[in-house]
Amino acid sequence: MRSRILALVLVVALTAATGVVALASSTANGLPSSSNGYAKWPRINGTPFTSTGPLSSAHAGVKNVYASKRKVGKRYPNGTVIVKTIQRGRLNGMPAQVAVMRKRDGKWRYDEYELSGSTYRNLGFSQSLCQGCHQMARANDYVFTKK
Repeated sequence: MRSRILALVLVVALTAATGVVALASSTANGLPSSSNGYAKWPRINGTPFTSTGPLSSAHAGVKNVYASKRKVGKRYPNGTVIVKTIQRGRLNGMPAQVAVMRKRDGKWRYDEYELSGSTYRNLGFSQSLCQGCHQMARANDYVFTKK
């Protein structure tokens, strides 16, 4: 009997923990929770820009880039989140597209979201697709903005 109760408590605890993690992983608007408050982070581009050279077709629109942490030397520390917002047409309101880079264990993970109504949906691009372009910015820790 005691082992059944212990097993039940363990199952309930694991289920609750999984629910909390799932809830914490994305915000109500569909963006990852790691990007919460990005608009208050330091902007790492001097002024909004419309071209990024090879990426201008991949991210067409008016762009701003924000970083959750500052560089340490020439690299961003683990745990850094970089958010690029892309506006098209109307320049106020929610960005049409949001690209998110998260650094973990010295490597960047890329996700891209598109506005659909009032929420974002993950476009589900492969990491290799994003990394292929970002390889050109390797000397700047794979980030195109220099700041």
